Amino acid sequence: MPLLIARLLDLVSTPLTKQDIAFLSNLRPFFEHAAETATDLLSPPDDFHHWLAVPLTTPRKEGVAKVGNNTINARATALSRLYAALRQRGLVKYNPVHDLPRRKPEQSDAKLPSTGELHVLLEELGRKREPHALALFLLIYRLGFTAQAVFELRWDAVDLEASTVRRGEVVSHLPADVRGVLLRLRTPDPLLTDPTVRPRRRGETPNRQNAVFPGLHEVDEVREFLWQATGFGKGTAGGAVVPSRLRLAGLRDAQLEGDLTEQARQFGYRDVVAFHKAREGARGRLSRLPAATGM
Repeated sequence: MPLLIARLLDLVSTPLTKQDIAFLSNLRPFFEHAAETATDLLSPPDDFHHWLAVPLTTPRKEGVAKVGNNTINARATALSRLYAALRQRGLVKYNPVHDLPRRKPEQSDAKLPSTGELHVLLEELGRKREPHALALFLLIYRLGFTAQAVFELRWDAVDLEASTVRRGEVVSHLPADVRGVLLRLRTPDPLLTDPTVRPRRRGETPNRQNAVFPGLHEVDEVREFLWQATGFGKGTAGGAVVPSRLRLAGLRDAQLEGDLTEQARQFGYRDVVAFHKAREGARGRLSRLPAATGM
């Protein structure tokens, strides 16, 4: 059932990719629980968040006693993506998972993409005519934007003349490459199509017209778009990159100027201690490919 619905909504490709299979696996517990409880997912009950507790936390593998927070968040993200697609098709009025609180991510020892690997990706993205993927990549890597901050970024927070970008009360300087790609986005080529707008989309969501990435309708789509833009075959053997690890790699690789307060603001931090701790943690992480790859 998840596969059929996902194909009808253009949420998976043919043949299925590794990411598609993971997406469907994360959806399956909800469909199984819906069948067991005779629940119509197109008309979720009023206590839907309470109902979700079972499919979110039930192990699917024998011998596994507990589902980790990262798996719970991945399942919630998959369901949110499904409802976002259903809403765009007019099959549901709202996304009931949009405001579902996420669990605190578990500390992961997953290796970060190497500096050389990211340079290869940057060169590959820079060769493309459309600038959207490069802009999203650079905002995360050069300035430490989170997926949420990318989704919420609006043009009134960007000053291309002063080369600054504002996140709440924190103002950061725009490096030349980030400013350049944002300038391309601000003065788009009319012959280009915004690739963040999926074929299933119906133009821009209301109140997204001033967004830097108006084609993104849910924060989860930031992760999806980056994953697709940096996947296998995009110039590196390391595979796709997710925002959280790209951000950590940016902290690891950043050559920042000024005192510690200025450096922290450049990555969106107001708390100097938190910035220093995050950077030292990022520098202590291993790379998934040798540092010389792509250099």
